[in-house]
Amino acid sequence: MSAARLEALASILCRYSLEVQPGDVVRVHGPASEAPFFVAVTRELTRLGAHPMLRPTLPAVEAAILSMGSDEQLTTVTEVDRLESEVPDKTLTIWADANTRYLSAVSPDRQALWSRSRRSLSDRFFERVAAGEIRWCGVALPTRGFAQDAGMSFGAFEEFVFGACHVDDPDPVAFWRSQSARQAEVIERLARISELRIVAEDTDLVVDVAGRTWLSADGRENFPDGEVYTSPRHELTRGHIRFSFDATYNGNDFGGVRLWFEDGRVVRHEASRGREFLEGMLDMDDGSRYLGEVAFGMNDEIQQSTRNVAFDEKIGGTAHVALGASFPEAGGTNRSGLHWDIVCDLRSGGEVYGDGELIARDGRFL
Repeated sequence: MSAARLEALASILCRYSLEVQPGDVVRVHGPASEAPFFVAVTRELTRLGAHPMLRPTLPAVEAAILSMGSDEQLTTVTEVDRLESEVPDKTLTIWADANTRYLSAVSPDRQALWSRSRRSLSDRFFERVAAGEIRWCGVALPTRGFAQDAGMSFGAFEEFVFGACHVDDPDPVAFWRSQSARQAEVIERLARISELRIVAEDTDLVVDVAGRTWLSADGRENFPDGEVYTSPRHELTRGHIRFSFDATYNGNDFGGVRLWFEDGRVVRHEASRGREFLEGMLDMDDGSRYLGEVAFGMNDEIQQSTRNVAFDEKIGGTAHVALGASFPEAGGTNRSGLHWDIVCDLRSGGEVYGDGELIARDGRFL
């Protein structure tokens, strides 16, 4: 990746996405392999008068802890961990797995134990976001691991990622502001709806969104971005959904996932691949069988599945739901150590109904 592109991306993230101000403490965490990007972000934060709080990580270390640690080691949350949740004013998460299967040898039970033990940290983080005490953005960088999963050469994948981010546009921020306006129009319509019904191949799912707040991910939440989302009334979901794309989550490969809901809860599930992992995630805690999110992807630059939800959930013309934790700022009340987005393609025959009225067809709002 060229230094110029990394500098441009760092500038967009710091100035537009996070709106970094002088004196802000900005936590930046992600794989240590992305050192050039850490440097680019640090340079930009320094220009803006902020205080970088860098936390490069080593995936092999995480895998070693999860594989070899005792239950006590996996469940211990230290004061340092809590301070990392409380101190920053802004947080930038870097997603950049060189090997997307680095946790594949770790059992789902141990991954679930690790996640459950950190639920208090994730709950506190969501509380701070909802209260406006902290801003967060996650950025997905091109890596050879991501490219391999997507079935693309690294060069082609790099072009795909930066194209989806509009980094090479003459004025990238102008594009994201126009995208924000487009998404605001969709939200204005969705805000008047109490019940959504999503219909597609092997899918007929009803979610209750009465009284919920719809939010716009317009370059300030993820990068690349492009979705509108809310947290449904989790105890009222009913019906069934089949997810369209194979994907990788926490180093585990899964595909052919189908879920059936009654009274909000997953009561039946299938997977053609990764069934054991799916069951482990569903049984993580009391909230993991309920939905924490329903959303629509609106990034028209992303039109192909990459097996990476950071991109696939943004595909223009798709819907996705997330099992587990909801968003307090949207009015959500489901709590869980899990937040797992899975995508349903609506572009060929899909329909969305709002309070019985057809509002979208083939992935496009009417």
